[in-house]
Amino acid sequence: MTEQSPKRRHIIIFAVAISIILYLAGVFSGLYANKLIKESTQKDIFKLKAETSKDLDILQSYVDFLDSNLKDMQLEQTFVETLSNEEMCSFSAISLNELFGQLSYYWSKLPYRIEEYEKYNQLSEEYKTLKKQYAHVSIRTWILARSQYEKCNINLVHGLYFYSADCEECINQGEQLDILGKNINHRGREIIMFPIDFYMKEPIVENLKKYYGIKSTPAIIINDKVLQGRLFTANELFKAANLTTSLK
Repeated sequence: MTEQSPKRRHIIIFAVAISIILYLAGVFSGLYANKLIKESTQKDIFKLKAETSKDLDILQSYVDFLDSNLKDMQLEQTFVETLSNEEMCSFSAISLNELFGQLSYYWSKLPYRIEEYEKYNQLSEEYKTLKKQYAHVSIRTWILARSQYEKCNINLVHGLYFYSADCEECINQGEQLDILGKNINHRGREIIMFPIDFYMKEPIVENLKKYYGIKSTPAIIINDKVLQGRLFTANELFKAANLTTSLK
């Protein structure tokens, strides 16, 4: 058997060394990749936990709000049933002022023109929850105002405005409602008009749509008269509210 030449031995040693280096590089690369994957997975898990916890807090806040709101309504209704008409009107006025105090919180948090904001912006979960709370307080206020209008002979225009983000005329309709409100206030009367998302999946919203036959947007309930399916001018709304004079 012939001895290997020094040159050939060097080649073999070099090849073995390269093989070992490549093997070790593969091992360490794999270990480093596993470390990166582990760290990334841990970060994703922590992020998911944080987001889930936040969503659960928002949901719990909304559930607590609904529970408190329902209990308040039940207690008020129980008390009102013990009152005479005159006493009921006095108590309703107090309740209405209290609800306006609650609404001021949402007016400070939500955009002035909700229908316009929702048409051009991505809505966060916090915003959606806040809007649902606002809708419940708004409808409760409207119900009380409607009752006062009918039973207490107060000088008031009351209504709900159903809008949707896919509605082409809803922004213009909101502007017409602003004009209506200013003109009614100038005549020494009050107007209570609340925007309601047509697609909001809440039982009270669905029931109101069914009762009043609301099928398209923009839609307005004003002093219990329903107008829907197109843009209505401030003057048309003024007349629909059975107000005696036209807008100038």
